[in-house]
Amino acid sequence: MAQDQLLELFIEFGLAGALGFVIGLERAMGARDGTNAGLRDFVLFALIGAISAFVANQFENSWLIGAGFLAVVALLLIAYLADRARNVEDAGITTEAAAIVTFFLGVLTIQGFYALSIALGIVLLTVLSQKRALTRFSSQIQTFELQATVKFLIITFIILPVLPTRSMDNVLTYSIGEVASFEQTTGELAFVPAENQVFQVDTSLNLYGDGGYLGVLEVTSATDAGVSGRFTADGNQQVAAGNQLSTSLAPMFVMHMLAALKPFKVWLIVVLVSFISFIGYILVKILGSGAGIGLTGLIGGLASSTVTTLSFARRSKELPAWNQLFAVAILLASSIMFPRLLIQIGVFNQALMRNMALPILVTGAVGFIMAGLFLIRSKKAHEEGPEGGQEMNLDNPFSLKSALTFGLVFAAILMVTRLAITYLGEAWLPVVAIVSGLTDADAIAFSLSDAQRSGLISLDWASFNVVLGALANTYMKLFLAFSLGDRGLFKHLLLSFMVMGAAGIITMLLYYDLGSMT
Repeated sequence: MAQDQLLELFIEFGLAGALGFVIGLERAMGARDGTNAGLRDFVLFALIGAISAFVANQFENSWLIGAGFLAVVALLLIAYLADRARNVEDAGITTEAAAIVTFFLGVLTIQGFYALSIALGIVLLTVLSQKRALTRFSSQIQTFELQATVKFLIITFIILPVLPTRSMDNVLTYSIGEVASFEQTTGELAFVPAENQVFQVDTSLNLYGDGGYLGVLEVTSATDAGVSGRFTADGNQQVAAGNQLSTSLAPMFVMHMLAALKPFKVWLIVVLVSFISFIGYILVKILGSGAGIGLTGLIGGLASSTVTTLSFARRSKELPAWNQLFAVAILLASSIMFPRLLIQIGVFNQALMRNMALPILVTGAVGFIMAGLFLIRSKKAHEEGPEGGQEMNLDNPFSLKSALTFGLVFAAILMVTRLAITYLGEAWLPVVAIVSGLTDADAIAFSLSDAQRSGLISLDWASFNVVLGALANTYMKLFLAFSLGDRGLFKHLLLSFMVMGAAGIITMLLYYDLGSMT
């Protein structure tokens, strides 16, 4: 064996022994009287694992690792039965389980997984040394909290992964044939019709492919052998010979609405709403009502200010006496959206970022000021006691009914927005910006950024409509608070959002020359 290989083996066996040593040390320091497993035993368990793996590699027989494992289990079983026979107090199996993990840590080191074995060793040490903290934590967990966690895990890791990522308009289509040829310069498209499919001249076919809606085909020739006509593409969808074609079963306004619905995306937002509710629940438990709610609003706004608003609007139904604190969280989430949007645009379009910076920052700053004022008022109210003596007692970390309700509302807004954008068109850019901003300020902002960089619209016109979309998104949060939250929360937010909107609109009117934009 070469000297380098021998040195590597010494290091591997040394690492295995070191891991066994520190784990054995922890067990020895917290050992029961009369226990059989101590510091030296854990060093030996790790070395047995290392030797088993080494011998298995030499003889190319992984069953030798199993033989070493069975030997360790036999020793542990004998020790455990001896403890039970001597009526050792609290004869659990934690030490025995730790010994089995130590054996496999020795195996991992010989197999070359050094970082993994060290990481698992640290995790094992943490679990073993924090017995009191973990016991105290488990005793504080309530049954309803565990049930809520299970429901959240179900909607996240069972329901979400199986939902389709494609839009729902693809469901209401049927196959009509296969593309035979497509001339991109002239727009002439021909396809071979599927069996039993009959088409007529001077009709229009809304074509769909694997990627969704393709465009409209005006049929000029139709026989049993082939159908052809002039094709008008929608967007950047690619059409090539051999592609399968489908057409719509429902009227196009229905198809346009369903095109906005992607079950995975809608349910993902439902998961985000629930996740932020959990984060708020945990922070309130740890930091107290004021700090926990405010921090949740600020952090949640970085991810999704709309989702954060929905989360706290639902909370206000449960605890209306804390509406001032919920208003602080929503204001923080809504205000942080403006500088976040500015930074996002700056990554792709610095000219647009600089041009829209003033109204964006003014609106965000006013929101932070209003949030600060509400925070001062809420602290005074908390010192005097909440209205009606109601304490902050969150007993519903996750409500499946509320999550489903939000999912339905969000889906409806997506469909209405898609119809507005489709039928109003880009000529009505401010209307499109407002309607699109109702559900997603980021989407309309990036769309306008691309249009400005392509030379389709001026810099001022793009900036104006980005800010307009952001303001529309802000007022959408006010509507959500009104429709899904407590009326007291809406009253607290109404003045603040009106002041934010007024600051943004006045700044835009003074900063941009509207007469020279379009």
